[in-house]
Parts: sequence; C-alpha cells; structure tokens
Amino acid sequence: MQSPVIVLNTSKQRETGHRAQMSNIAAGKTVADVVRTCLGPRAMLKMLLDPMGGITLTNDGFAILRECEVAHPAAKSMIELSRTQDDEVGDGTTSVIILAGEMLAISAPFLERKIHPVVILRAFQKALDDAQTILREIAVPVDTNDREKMLGLIKSAIGTKFVSRWNDLMCNLALTAVQTVVRRTADFESADTEAQAPNTTSTAAAGASASAADASDKATADTAAAGSVADAADTQMPANAETAAVSSATTAASDAANPAAPDVDVREIDIKRFVRVEKVPGGEIEESRVLDGVMINKDVVHPKMRRHIENPRIILLDCPLEYKKGESQTNIEITRESDWTRVLEIEEEQIRTMCEKIAALKPDLVITEKGVSDLAQHYLVKENITALRRMRKTDNNRIARATGATIVSSVDELKEQDVGTSCGLFSVDKIGDEYFSFLTKCKNPKACTILLRGPGKDTLNEIDRNLQDAMCVARNVLFSPYLCPGGGATEMALSVQLAQRAKSDIDGIEQWPYAGVAEAMEVIPRTLIQNGGGNAIRTLTELRAKHAAGQTTWGVDGEKGVPADMNDYGVWEPLAVKLQTIKTAIDSASLLLRVDDIVSGTSKKSE
Repeated sequence: MQSPVIVLNTSKQRETGHRAQMSNIAAGKTVADVVRTCLGPRAMLKMLLDPMGGITLTNDGFAILRECEVAHPAAKSMIELSRTQDDEVGDGTTSVIILAGEMLAISAPFLERKIHPVVILRAFQKALDDAQTILREIAVPVDTNDREKMLGLIKSAIGTKFVSRWNDLMCNLALTAVQTVVRRTADFESADTEAQAPNTTSTAAAGASASAADASDKATADTAAAGSVADAADTQMPANAETAAVSSATTAASDAANPAAPDVDVREIDIKRFVRVEKVPGGEIEESRVLDGVMINKDVVHPKMRRHIENPRIILLDCPLEYKKGESQTNIEITRESDWTRVLEIEEEQIRTMCEKIAALKPDLVITEKGVSDLAQHYLVKENITALRRMRKTDNNRIARATGATIVSSVDELKEQDVGTSCGLFSVDKIGDEYFSFLTKCKNPKACTILLRGPGKDTLNEIDRNLQDAMCVARNVLFSPYLCPGGGATEMALSVQLAQRAKSDIDGIEQWPYAGVAEAMEVIPRTLIQNGGGNAIRTLTELRAKHAAGQTTWGVDGEKGVPADMNDYGVWEPLAVKLQTIKTAIDSASLLLRVDDIVSGTSKKSE
C-alpha cells in the first residue's frame, strides 16, 4: 500500500470544505452581534479598556471593532469592512457590519442544502445590481445651499450618537467647517490666475498691479470658465457630479440667475488635512466653536515679541533660523585667540544675514518648522518681528491655506508674493494651563480649526469621533446631493422590491439566495425596532404592507420602535453612504463564502 504524501505541516490547524465555510459564517455573525446593540438613537455604549489602561467609551462601530483583538481570520476581515466604510464615507460603520453578518447568516441554509457557493454568489451579485438601481430610484435630490435642510440631514446622522444632546451646536460646527474648506472650480481657476500674475506683471509693481490683474481676471472669467473646466476635469470628482460641474461652469450666467439649483460644482473637500479639531479639556461643551482661521498650541519664542497683531504679514519657513552645522563631524584647530573670535563672528554674521533677508520683506510674524536660535530671536525682536518655531508640517500647511502664504524652504528664496496677508488678527491667549496662538479673521480661509471644550478627555474623544461622522455626511452630500429615507426605510424598500423581483424575474436555484438577500435587508429595521423596545414581528409586518403599497418613505421611529413616515419624522441619509454600505456588505460576504480552506499559522499545541 502506498504511503500518504504529506504536503502541509500536520501540526498546523486546518479546516476544509463545508466546515471552513460554516466557521467563517459563525465568526461573521459573532462580530455582527458585538455591535448590534449600537444601532439607532437608543444605542447602547461600549466601554473598552486598552492594554495601556486607557478607556474608550463609544457606540461607533469602527471605534469598537478597532479596539477588539480577534484571532479568527474571517472576523479580522469583517473588522476591515468597518475601516473601509469609515475611510470611504465616514458613516454607516455599524450598519455595514450588521448587514454583512446577516448576509453570511442567510447563506448557511443554502450551503446546508448543498447549493454551490458560486450559484449563491451569482444571485448575490444580481441582487446587488438591482439594489443599486432601486436605491437611485428612491433617492431624492437636495439643495446643498439650503442650510436648514443640510442641518436636518446632519442631525439625523448624529442623532444616534453620544452628542445628540447638543445636536444644534454640533451640526452647526460640522456644516460650517465643511463649507469653509470646500473648493470649487472657481477657486482652482483663481489660484491658477494668481500663479500666472507674476509672469505677466513687472516685479517692481507687483503689489500695485495685483488688484488690476484680479479685476481683469474676473471680467474674463465667464469666457474662460468653459475651456478651463473641460481641461481641468479630473478623476477626483464622482461620476454623477462631474457632468453637472462642467455644465454649471459653462453656463455661469444662468447659475447666477438661478442660485437655488443643487450645487454640485465641488472639486475638493479635504477634511483630514484642513479641518483640525483641537480638544481642550475644561469649560462647557457650549463654548465649542469653529474658528475662521487656524489655532496652534504654541507660544511666541521670546517674551518681548508682540502677542496681538492686526492684519499681520506672515512668512512661513521650512528651514532653521540657526547656524548651519556641518553634515559630518568637523574639527578645527585654532592657535590664535583672534581666529576663535572670527569663528564666532562668522556664526553671528550668518544668522544676522538670514534675519536681514527676512526683515527686508517687513513681516510681522515668522513661523518656521525648525528651530530659532537665541541670537536669531534677538535680531527678530530688534526688527519687531514675532516668531513661532517647531511648527508641525500639517499645521504649517493649514496656515498656508488660510493666510495665503507660501511655505519657503530657504530665506534666500523669499519673495513678496510668498508673504501671507489674508489673516485679520494674530493673538496669543491662555486656555486652561496652556498658551494657544490664534490666526483668525481670515479672508476666505479654506482651512479651519474646531475648538472643542468639554468636561474630560474621554468625553472630548467621543465628541470628536461623532463630529468626524457629521463632517463626512456633509462632505458626501456636497459631492453627491441625493438623499434616501433613513430609519430603515431604504432597507425595507429594498427588501420588498427585491422579494417581488425574485418571484417575477429570477428563475431556477438562484431564486432562493436572491430572495435571501431581500430577507437579509430587513435586519436593519428589525434591529432598530429591537433596540427601541418595540414588537419586531408586528412592526415589520406593518412596514411590509406600507412598502408593498408603494410608500417607500416609511421606516422605524428609533426612539419608540414603531413605524413612522420619514418625510414627517425628518430622518434622511446620503445616497453615497447607502450605496457604499450595501456594496461593501454583499462583496465581503461573497468573499468569505468563496473560502473553502483555512490553514492557520498557529500550531494545534498552542490552542
């Protein structure tokens, strides 16, 4: 008899075939059960203790799963889902995990009946394509210029969060911050014309002719808009916003005549880089505000420097204001005292020259990412120039965007157009025990800081997480101004319509998994009802009847767990979030169902 050929190490854990699939399904359901109670306005909080002893108190799906340590590879894959959802749209991190877990759960009976996973996946894919079509049919456009509607939308996004008690304040903070940093086609065109201005005007009269160049640029903006937008249309924009942006730019006159049209001419909203949330423990939450500029946790480097400057001229540097040391170790042998004195003089002269080049542009404020020596401080104080040192690169970028200054890597390259003049006020104030520098009253800043006050560090961290979700919702709607009814109404509409299509349009074995997707969609309204303390069977039956009659806006009142019309209840969610949630959930379930062999890196003995 032939001896068996051993290919894999027998001491490793291994699961194959049906057992591996059921193991993945069990892991996915377990992860979903962890965050199931965190959905809706009656969501429970989770308290997590990290290895360092810090406490995380949150009901945000991603924040909870990020702190969990799991061993099963399928569970790790599920946790990655919430990270993807958080990076892509910033909201729906709990929903996507619950939905993915339910998709895996409804697959189990089909696998038990020996239906091949590929058949199940084919049905899932058809259901996903149909679901996206249905979503776009029930979505309604929104006017992003209507502040009240936008605030109502953000309220529904953070109404389930810890900060729902301060709903109005947080919604105003999020919307103001996002509208500050949004850049439209016109902003990019004005930046291009400003960059070309130095080439078309003489350097001697640059300051005097800048206003004239701006005026002529505005006069020719209407004729130049169409060509420049067509050339500059890039892949950053979503497909459904791109065509609208081009058409709105080419018809600038009609846009001005019709300001109420949905504004989708959005090119860039970079929340991560240009909105800084500064958390300062102490005070009341009501003291939180959005600054029309930048706030940095720095004080001036010399006590005699000015701490309050109106309309400052600002220079940003990426080089040290110190004596330049040799790259490698340098030894100098000095035999005469005069030589030693000369070496010190050379150091002083070099720093004096650097300070004179800066002072030639008559700035009021110099900010550098590197150090400022004592001697440089002395020369700057003599010239009545205030300095800040060791600025973070990210903060320097925000200051550059807010004040109109350019970051320069050497004092030899400084020019007049590098000086920032858009800031209205520089001041240094003490909050709590620390000094903060404020660059505020900026003209059209395009970068901002949200100052958060609150009772403690844990509370501020949770408010920060909720605020990030709110800003992401505002960003998504500005890019794609379409809304779907919330409160589980969208999922219920998908469930009813997919169930109808399963009976009429799908033939053969694929009909079962297709109808299974329709059944899985009900998990969101069911969970909302259960978390709100309602009767799940009775309420879901009522909702099915409403949706079968074509009333697609009926969902669940999360506070009481009863049916409610979302038009009256006022809960709406961005289409982009819903699309991403369903795509991510179904794709991840499909991925895990394709796995039929799990070989673990750990040995059986270490179990």
